[in-house]
Amino acid sequence: MKKNDHQNSKMVRKTKDIISIIFLSLVSLLALTFCIGLLLSNADLRRRIEAKTSELDAIENEGYYTTARAEQMVESAVAETQSETLESVRNTFKEELGSKGSLSAIRELFPDDLIVASNGEYRFYPIDENMDRHMFKAEDFRESSNGKLDYIGPDESVQPKFGIMVSRYNGEINFENVKSAGVDFVMVRAGLRGSSEDASLVEDDFFRQDINGALAAGLQVGVYFDSSAINTMEAEEEAEFVLSLIAPYEVTYPIAIMIEASDSPDSRTINLETDDYSKIIDAYCSKIQDAGYKPMVYGNILSYVEYIDLGIQQKYPVWFSFSGDRPYYPYHFDMWEYTRNGYVYGINGGANFIMCLADYSNSEETDD
Repeated sequence: MKKNDHQNSKMVRKTKDIISIIFLSLVSLLALTFCIGLLLSNADLRRRIEAKTSELDAIENEGYYTTARAEQMVESAVAETQSETLESVRNTFKEELGSKGSLSAIRELFPDDLIVASNGEYRFYPIDENMDRHMFKAEDFRESSNGKLDYIGPDESVQPKFGIMVSRYNGEINFENVKSAGVDFVMVRAGLRGSSEDASLVEDDFFRQDINGALAAGLQVGVYFDSSAINTMEAEEEAEFVLSLIAPYEVTYPIAIMIEASDSPDSRTINLETDDYSKIIDAYCSKIQDAGYKPMVYGNILSYVEYIDLGIQQKYPVWFSFSGDRPYYPYHFDMWEYTRNGYVYGINGGANFIMCLADYSNSEETDD
């Protein structure tokens, strides 16, 4: 009995060993199969990568690029373009500075703005597209040897009149010679108001002499008053003063109010705002208009962008001052003072030249 138990136990152990061997063999076989599959998978992946690489190389050789490569090329092109543009702007600005000076150069680079220099800084004022604009270009004008500008543009309807503005600063004037030099009209300073503590109204020392001389020579005449009014009452007083001065004379050209604000701390107009100037101009011009004359507003570019609002510029004829060979005022205008250093026979020293585009040749034209 014991012998049979021993034999059975031995057979059980052998059976277990065989099962373990079979199990281990199966595990090894599975592991081998997995490894073989992994190797085959890696080989296939490698082949795919090599195929894709070859495909990309072929695409690039044919002129096509990957997204990453395309983005890199775009960034490089943008950087290069920005550098070239900046260099071009610098060179252009350098050339403009060399030939025209800083303010003119800046104006050339910003044609959609009116730019003025004031108190050591440049100020930019966008041009209002809703305002009536003139269409003149720099090439429409040609300067003669004496500083006079002639219109040579394509619009045959433009027939400018040649005028001068005179005051005591011009001294004695031979108006017969002025007439023979081709001058059509004269804007005579009637007077001024003191700009500081003494705010009295003063007749120009040469007003009567100048207006009599101009009319005697057959020149047409307008006048202007150098205003320092600080309210509408003073503006009306100035208009009445001018009307009393011109009463004996045949004045067919406009009666202008001069607005040139002063930066002097002692000036009585130093604290005036745009709204104040609008009321002052309107009060003066209304008086002139009610008396049967043509009112006008005179100012430089700084005056027109900082002190004279667009409503006033639309309501009354504009006479602006800007030295140069093109009108640096974008809106419609009647008169342009373009130089203070012109030469005209009959006047000693520099003369202020004016181009007038409106027809004030008869009194009917001045009536509204």
